[in-house]
Amino acid sequence: MTTDGFNNNEDELDVIQSTFRPRVFTTYRPKSEFPELFVTIPDEFETIQLAPLYDVHIGSPQHDNGLLERHLQWIADTPNVFTFNGGDAFENIGPHEGKMGHTPLSPEDQLLEATKKFAVVQHKMLFSIPGNHEDRSSKNAGISSAKYLARNLKTQFFPDYCFCTIKWRGNNFRLLAHHGAGGSQTAGAQRNSARKELSWAKPDILWTGHLHQQLVDPVVVMDYDQKTGRAYERGMLVMISPSFLKYFGGYAAKMRLGPGARGLSVAILNDDGRIDASVHARGRRL
Repeated sequence: MTTDGFNNNEDELDVIQSTFRPRVFTTYRPKSEFPELFVTIPDEFETIQLAPLYDVHIGSPQHDNGLLERHLQWIADTPNVFTFNGGDAFENIGPHEGKMGHTPLSPEDQLLEATKKFAVVQHKMLFSIPGNHEDRSSKNAGISSAKYLARNLKTQFFPDYCFCTIKWRGNNFRLLAHHGAGGSQTAGAQRNSARKELSWAKPDILWTGHLHQQLVDPVVVMDYDQKTGRAYERGMLVMISPSFLKYFGGYAAKMRLGPGARGLSVAILNDDGRIDASVHARGRRL
């Protein structure tokens, strides 16, 4: 196997890819001006759990590898759980960005390490999108490190948004995913940031990350049945996923940005069309 751009160790990449498990879902990507993807999941599952990986930051000194390993194993071993890469999978800090901290791994090594980590859930990964950390390669060198990660993982890549329709048990669950943007700090500003696309899109789930916080925001919209023209009420969820970064000693603490939540947020799809959300407040109660 040959690679271009990021010159990963080819033998090591072959070994990683040889561990990939078969996927149980199928995808269809139409030719379109829109970043569309259709995913069909077998009806044998009683429910579907979506648990995307946002802001993992492999290579950061604050990266919580123990937490990531536990969540990756859960995704890999639980039959009805599926994921996607929501961006900032690795830190991607170059030598000229010292204010962001330092990492012993080069950006190239971080890319390969992210490939190794995500390999265990490659068969569960629906698609991959970039974050602002991967975009540093595009800005500084004209190379899309996020695209190379998706290529290493043999998954669909989208450069900004993904309109993903999940077809299961007669339902079409419409997910609009983006990494997120901006530096919102207050709870209200974060909710407004998460809702930004609602001015022009009305998916069933609008999912972002980037802010290293956790949010589930139910929204009710009035929609129209395109076949009959009749109006009906539809609920949707606006979600922000947390990160896998510890706080102290890092850029966020230095800039007084406030601690972020860590781990996964999960959306549960039911065959009656209902979408539930699962979030957790971690910690011992002493």
